[in-house]
Amino acid sequence: MLAMTALAACAETRYVAYEDDEAIASLFSRSVAFKVAGAYYRDPPDCAVVMPFLADGRRPANAAIIENALARHLSAKMSRVVAAAERRRLARTLAVDLSRVQGRAALARAAGCGFLVEAVPWGGEGAYALVWTQARIGLEVRMIMARDDRVVWRARHAATRSEGGLPLSPFSAVTNTLTAARFNADGDVAFSMADDAVRRIFETLPALRPAAPRRGRVIKPLKPSTIGG
Repeated sequence: MLAMTALAACAETRYVAYEDDEAIASLFSRSVAFKVAGAYYRDPPDCAVVMPFLADGRRPANAAIIENALARHLSAKMSRVVAAAERRRLARTLAVDLSRVQGRAALARAAGCGFLVEAVPWGGEGAYALVWTQARIGLEVRMIMARDDRVVWRARHAATRSEGGLPLSPFSAVTNTLTAARFNADGDVAFSMADDAVRRIFETLPALRPAAPRRGRVIKPLKPSTIGG
């Protein structure tokens, strides 16, 4: 009964303050930590450039998956998003160094956007123990003003999935080993997990994009105090 209660708790996504200790990634937590600055509302973003996804200064194998997921979910929040292909074209044309503030600002001006969205890995990696495996994609995402690198929103989350289990019998040991190995080799898992992680992260980004109001419904803007400042 206790195990079922624990599993049910793990299935719920909790949204917590960025500084909250509950946001620390663990095997069994599913929390999204976030913070929205008041500047986000004073100068609402309507366009953002998705920056390169890097890990320790290098482009990891799943970079394209992450960047595409960022652009796809961000497009539901604002009027225009400059995705990876357009960003690369502009960077080549301008011959700018995107690791420098001046280069990023020049790219944003050329794109006609005032904001950049950056993501880095966060929360550790998955685990593989022959009869049990866990896949993990953890991200820390932030939106910054291109002109001064000021952070106006940030969030972090680690999406996890696991297969296999305890070898309670010779049969279950074989079954769990095969299940874990098949899951570990499934290339589609990375796509769906990246989408899960980014979707949950962008749930914390206030949507200021104008939407068509429904008849009889008044849409009120969110206030900074309602989402942790």
